[in-house]
Amino acid sequence: MIIPGELDLFKYWVKERDRIRNLKELNIKKPWSEDLIFQNYKFCNVKREDDAVTKWFSRGWRHPKFWEEVNFVPAIILGRTINWPYTLERLGFPSEFDPTNMIEIMDEIQASGKKVYTGAYMITAGPTGVRKNEWVIGNAISYFKKPPILDPRSIQKSWEAIIDARYPCVGPFIAGQVIADLKQTAHLHGADDWYTWAALGPGSARGLNRLHGRDLRFPINQKHGLQEMREIRIQANLTDLCLQDVQNCLCEYDKYSRVLKGQGKPRSGYRGV
Repeated sequence: MIIPGELDLFKYWVKERDRIRNLKELNIKKPWSEDLIFQNYKFCNVKREDDAVTKWFSRGWRHPKFWEEVNFVPAIILGRTINWPYTLERLGFPSEFDPTNMIEIMDEIQASGKKVYTGAYMITAGPTGVRKNEWVIGNAISYFKKPPILDPRSIQKSWEAIIDARYPCVGPFIAGQVIADLKQTAHLHGADDWYTWAALGPGSARGLNRLHGRDLRFPINQKHGLQEMREIRIQANLTDLCLQDVQNCLCEYDKYSRVLKGQGKPRSGYRGV
């Protein structure tokens, strides 16, 4: 059962976060919100496509000019594993996959003291003694050699195909992010479940637990989470959003609630909305 007060808070987060985005895009002077939590902490946008990294990705590695390239799907997997524009720009779209050159570039970035990877996603650690750059690029060899076979009519089946391939470093969460990109391209744009399917992440699972008054650690599987995300989309009157964006909002609402209820803080601060 959805807790009415929590549903109101969730709807407030969605409305206020999108209002902030709109004011920012109109170049309105700060503050864009009177809410101190929004003023002091960073939150993703309501729509994933409005986030800065995704905007860069859509202009860069996800650009339509690359859609027909043989390495396009593997490049999206690698791109979201690294998920940092500066690194991806230095690497360039991998029309020809050159692991040695990639590691050299990433090592150079790291040696200069610059950030190499996103801070938003967790990458599975490699064996002791194996450097992260070698681990990530070494694992990429598996999906560049044998890309997943997508089902153009199904977001869910395409996600499952990535999971079933068992690529190192690519778990259900990263696979979900990859699918969220591929659905914006010719590869999955016509999928029947484009609006109604999303992979459940750990943050969105906590968001669902909050909305239902459960312990935040209550385990939710993909099937259960999918059903509840679809219900929330209707209950919160968010049918103009695809389920991927609803999933995203649930994760960010959990971060907001954490601060509001004194249960912790998001990792990223923000310099005054």
